[in-house]
Amino acid sequence: MKIEQSELKDLKAVITLTIEPADYQEDVNKQLKEVRHKAQMPGFRPGMVPAGLVKKMYGKGILADVLNKKVGEGLQKHIEDNKLQILGDPLPNAEQGHVDLDHDDTFTFAFDIAVAPEFDAKLNGKNKLPEYTIEATEEMINKQIEAYTNRFGEYIPEDKEKDIKAEVKPCAVDAELFAKVYGADAPKDEAAFRARIKEDIERSLAEESKYRFGIDVKAAVMKKMEKVEFPVDFLKRWVLETNEKMTQEELDKDFNKMLDELKWHLAKDQLMKEYNINVEKEEVEAFAKRIAKMQFMQYGLMNVEDEMLANYAQEMLKNEDQLRGIVERVVEDKIYEAIKAIVKIEPKTVSQEEFDNLFK
Repeated sequence: MKIEQSELKDLKAVITLTIEPADYQEDVNKQLKEVRHKAQMPGFRPGMVPAGLVKKMYGKGILADVLNKKVGEGLQKHIEDNKLQILGDPLPNAEQGHVDLDHDDTFTFAFDIAVAPEFDAKLNGKNKLPEYTIEATEEMINKQIEAYTNRFGEYIPEDKEKDIKAEVKPCAVDAELFAKVYGADAPKDEAAFRARIKEDIERSLAEESKYRFGIDVKAAVMKKMEKVEFPVDFLKRWVLETNEKMTQEELDKDFNKMLDELKWHLAKDQLMKEYNINVEKEEVEAFAKRIAKMQFMQYGLMNVEDEMLANYAQEMLKNEDQLRGIVERVVEDKIYEAIKAIVKIEPKTVSQEEFDNLFK
């Protein structure tokens, strides 16, 4: 098989594959023989259908399948051998002539490709990024205690005759409540209870701060990608040809968002290599347990057993979309931590309201 690539121009090129009989005939004959052994036709014993008849009936289809496989293998090998970081997939060249399986024995296939541009997504000590500490106030602690006393309070049913609407009578802030919230290792008095709640709030706020730091890291990386040129015409064509339901109007509306997602994907790949980042199975499972714990905490369940968290996490990981999302989160977290050690951090202490305003 002969494979040629045109010179890259505007990050695009054409790969041409020429396939001769010596490249495919052995595979075609082998498949024809296998079909003949299995073929059953009236008037012939199994496996004794004439080879000429089998070729007439199945030859063109088998040839097409073999050529398709050879083309795919040839393209993949060329891309790997030349270390091409292609965008999307190779697309059939519009100028390629008709392939005549009935009369030709040498076939030429041409494909358009686009490659990723050169860029530098790395940050350094000149980059300044804020790191927020959100204050855990007495008001937050009081609100959380109020939520617990209502959650574990006495339910009073509605009584229409006495004109009493359904409501909840808050329970007392005592050892019984402490045990319901925290289980066997519950605090012994109200002061310790408040301190424990403050720890929980601070832990939750630290997660919010970490999330915001990731947003700021991503924004700084994407800023470096702003002026990087991409083969936009090829990418739009690729999106339309590989998404049958996508309309030109939808593409025009969503393309900038798609391009940003591509930039971030390429930047992450570069940063993973730069910081030698790998994701282990144990890290994925630990992150899934972390998500599970946070979800239980949202419902006031602060003392969920580790076995239950592990089981819940495993159920999440059985879903391919959730698994893929968690792996991406682990990768991004590791990138953010690597960058945190490189850039200049500017600590900032803010209130919850000031922090929330950052997202407006």
